[in-house]
Amino acid sequence: MAIEEIDFPHGATVLKQGDPGGFFYILLSGGVEVYKDNNLLTTLMFPGTIFGEMADILGKPRTCTVKVKGGARLAKIHSQPLENLIVEHPETVIKIVKTLASRLERTTAKLSDNIKDSPMWTVDSAKKQG
Repeated sequence: MAIEEIDFPHGATVLKQGDPGGFFYILLSGGVEVYKDNNLLTTLMFPGTIFGEMADILGKPRTCTVKVKGGARLAKIHSQPLENLIVEHPETVIKIVKTLASRLERTTAKLSDNIKDSPMWTVDSAKKQG
């Protein structure tokens, strides 16, 4: 697994939505903003945060654009086939799995909150329409 540490200035685009994968990053210091279709989704500021891995896991183009906020130092991890990563670096894969599970948990909580605030469909509304 090849690792390269890179310093990015404020405003630099680290990943661009639609681009191919082949590598992911670990945030060492600073912060980055994650955009989907030009909408800000989140800001990542915690050292050790992994991002950019989904393209490699799914074998699809990048799902988001990531831009640097205020400068950042990142470790660029050149990907290898997922199967090799699992065998050769299981600790990295465990970190990725935990990261994905945490993201899913936050997304599920946000969806639940949105439904509470504005239910799209409920049993009561279906009875009224029926």
